[in-house]
Amino acid sequence: MKVSRYYMALRSVARDPISVLNRPSRSSVYGVLWAGFITFMVVGPWLGGGYLFGTDWPGPRRFDFPTGISSSAPLQALLAAVAVVVQAELVGKLLVILILFGAALGAFLAAPADGFVARAGSALLYSMNPFMYGRLEYGQLYLLAAYALLPWVANRILVALRRLTLKDAAWAAVGLTLIGILSPHALLMTSVLAAVLGAIVLASCRDAARIRRLAATLSGIAGGTAVLSSFWLIPVIAGRGYEGGLIGRASQADLRAFAAVPDTALGLVPNLLGLYGFWAENSGRFTSMKFFVPGWPLALVLVLLVCTIGAASALRRRSDPAAQWVAALIVTAIIALALEIGVSNQATGQLVNWLDGHLPVYRGMRDAGKWAVILAFAYSQLFAVGVAALRGWSARLPVVQPRAELVGGIVGAVLLAAPLYYGNGLLYGAHGTIQPSDYPAGWYAADRQLSSDQHAGRALFLPWHEYMSYSFVKNQNNVIASPAPTFFSVPILSSADPEVAGVAPPRDFDQTAIRQLIASGRDGSWQSVLPRLRVDYILVAHELDWQGYDYLNVTPGIALVGDYGSIDLYQVLATTVCRQPLSTIYEA
Repeated sequence: MKVSRYYMALRSVARDPISVLNRPSRSSVYGVLWAGFITFMVVGPWLGGGYLFGTDWPGPRRFDFPTGISSSAPLQALLAAVAVVVQAELVGKLLVILILFGAALGAFLAAPADGFVARAGSALLYSMNPFMYGRLEYGQLYLLAAYALLPWVANRILVALRRLTLKDAAWAAVGLTLIGILSPHALLMTSVLAAVLGAIVLASCRDAARIRRLAATLSGIAGGTAVLSSFWLIPVIAGRGYEGGLIGRASQADLRAFAAVPDTALGLVPNLLGLYGFWAENSGRFTSMKFFVPGWPLALVLVLLVCTIGAASALRRRSDPAAQWVAALIVTAIIALALEIGVSNQATGQLVNWLDGHLPVYRGMRDAGKWAVILAFAYSQLFAVGVAALRGWSARLPVVQPRAELVGGIVGAVLLAAPLYYGNGLLYGAHGTIQPSDYPAGWYAADRQLSSDQHAGRALFLPWHEYMSYSFVKNQNNVIASPAPTFFSVPILSSADPEVAGVAPPRDFDQTAIRQLIASGRDGSWQSVLPRLRVDYILVAHELDWQGYDYLNVTPGIALVGDYGSIDLYQVLATTVCRQPLSTIYEA
């Protein structure tokens, strides 16, 4: 009898995810309040003065309108437009706030189960986890923006495959297009989810007319996404634009350099199941979230157990529309896990190497850890169903009937505590590992001097490293991409070499020419090469190995304009040299 009551409880909790569209406004209000609470608990310490920095987010002081072709050009234009009326310092913080708030609210509203506790648990698990922590530490905000949008886009795809209307297919295409603008990698992952869901829905359908409508809807979503994304897809196919160049430079060495990493004690798969495994976790640049979650494997087991109960509760009734959705989540999660393991395992490595060699769209997917996006989303969905199932089952136990309300509250509190504990590394500004920072006064003084030259060309930024530590960045991980291009008011020539073992440096002419000059040191042809590269100034930040450039003080044709304490500014005097084509600079 107890067993049968348990399964009755399981069968009754899974809800069709599209029911979110018809939920009362009160649920949406609760979702907004809960998402706001989560967001404030994370970003509260970041609301003071200063810029937010991350390894790939160099605290932009300027947001320029895009001048080249890339998938993110619309987002860059939007940020630049906002920066016209809002200080750049606030723009970066606003983006982080929207990411966290959007991820929590999206997961709350898209949870395929009724009840505040179920949806609140889903929001906690999706917005506070090791994947979100690691990517925030590394400043991969565009990827996280796509991650935040995923619950809404996934719901739109599901709605389109249920209703089979042109309007819903168009909304799904718009959602996928937005995902692609934020992160082409996230578009690839979301497309896999859509393809798996479409295949399951088609396989479950027995009506020939509906099958034709399903096929037409899937084709419409794919075609609409391609058309709306053509501004960057066509250049990629032609090998142009930012993404086209990235794919052209990618090699299997990149796959090995950015492969997922194992836990030192438990190995690779448990690490990935725990939403860890980001290659940068082994860099030692930031504290692993495991430090804030002692006994994290036990917390993970509890989360996965609740997810398993949720999956079982939904799949028991195969005719239920929710069962198709849960099946698609499970299948896609398995695919994502295999691709995330990638070259770290021989079996999956063969698959990934084949994909990398034969599918150009996959070639840019160097960072295997990004597949954790799908795992985190699947967890958040299944966890909600599992929470609802467990609460329903506990309320039906005869022994707790007299105190059903009290027991339900205790069970709910425990189930909410699990994802909160598992993701607590993000609380209070990631426990102080990320802190707002200010640029040195000397940088502003150097920029004012540069701005005073109405005919200034480019400025060369040294030391010549794409990523290096900056003493003014208060983060525990103060290694960031060069902030110069988004700080100074003139075009900046800075290193684009990540200096990652196994990854070849860029081969374009500017980068090669400067690399050769620096290798030659005081013997380099600075006086003749720099003018031909349209470089009128040199900035030497007092960071890392900056003293190795002291020879510039005695290099002919280069004069010190000012030492501003934190940065030196030099002027290239030989600007009257004929600026012949770049291809002839090193011509014999």
